Amino acid sequence: MPGPLDGIRILDFTRYQNGPHASAMLSDMGADVLKVELPGNGDPGRSLGRLPDGFCSYFEGNNRGKRSITLDLRKPQALEVIYKLVSQVDVVMENFRSGVMDALGLGYEELRAHNERLIYGSTTGFGPIGEWSRRASFDHIAQGMSGALIAQGGGPGKEPQAVQWGLADQSGSIVFAYGIMAALVARERFGAGQRVDASLLGSMMTVQNLTLANFLHTKHQEVREGAGGYNQAAFGWHEAGDGKWLTVGVLDPKDWPGLCRAIERDDLITDERSADAFARREHADWLLQEVKGTLLTQPRQHWLDRMLAEGVPCGPVLEYAEVLDEPQFWDNGYIVEVEHPHFEEYLSVGVPVRFSETPGAVQGPAPELGQHTEEVLLALGYDWKEIERLHDERVTAAG
Repeated sequence: MPGPLDGIRILDFTRYQNGPHASAMLSDMGADVLKVELPGNGDPGRSLGRLPDGFCSYFEGNNRGKRSITLDLRKPQALEVIYKLVSQVDVVMENFRSGVMDALGLGYEELRAHNERLIYGSTTGFGPIGEWSRRASFDHIAQGMSGALIAQGGGPGKEPQAVQWGLADQSGSIVFAYGIMAALVARERFGAGQRVDASLLGSMMTVQNLTLANFLHTKHQEVREGAGGYNQAAFGWHEAGDGKWLTVGVLDPKDWPGLCRAIERDDLITDERSADAFARREHADWLLQEVKGTLLTQPRQHWLDRMLAEGVPCGPVLEYAEVLDEPQFWDNGYIVEVEHPHFEEYLSVGVPVRFSETPGAVQGPAPELGQHTEEVLLALGYDWKEIERLHDERVTAAG
């Protein structure tokens, strides 16, 4: 069964994480993604965190399912190849600083002249307009400028703290892919290609929507003490008696009695210090200690079983090794096994969305540098003598 984007062709100039993960997600949806890399070292992400056995999780995770062609974009012969490809693709994606692609002769207007229905996706650090638009950025820089480092650290006056996993890059890649897919729908409906601009800064504002919505109304940013808020006892995470942790999610007041019964503290249902939400907020520190002390008396699974029986939202706090053993991730395809030419076992993060009729799937491992160069050139009509000349002139390199 074809994926939702089966038949969509993408020419991918992105590097590092933000852009490549966006195009990898589109590959998961069935798009044919051709990654353009410089001969020699290719995407700088190929060497980041490479293990002794040659495996590079950074590159594999961000470039799964793609094809790779090498082209030295500074040479006119490479531009000829690009222009031929552009005439055949649906989407171009890039994440260079603003102005770089224009300087190379690969800007939106230049490429649009070769394909008027082209969707040209660009993602930058700070957006396409303003004095910051041409400045370089990485994940933590966008987190800092967006207010997220201060907010995560606890608020004004607190030491900044970054959210890990490359939050700006990862959320930015989702926003970028979202923009590309919306443009594809718009082209289907209205017949026009267009330029799509996303940014790390914009994605971080979207990620912080709830806290920013409050600030934009009140103009006040709270200072947070500790890991949780006033409702940490009922809406947070706690250690159990076996040293393992669990989460509790009592946001709806009607779930409070069920939690009290689950932790065998019926007294907290009627105690004037915890009988209603206002009392629980006023006596938050006392209540937190009561709940924490109780949960330390039994192992995690004991409490989870009782909470689930009461219908209380809850779950285990897992380490990655436990995630790998949890069937829920495998049952839903959130972790999958993929065939790899160099590794007997290759596990990958899967597709987070299920489609009943047009399922997405990880299309394969990341490509070798220039693996598909000759295949692509032959399909464009180049003969072997012309391809050899491009190799000799260092315009490209054999895969």
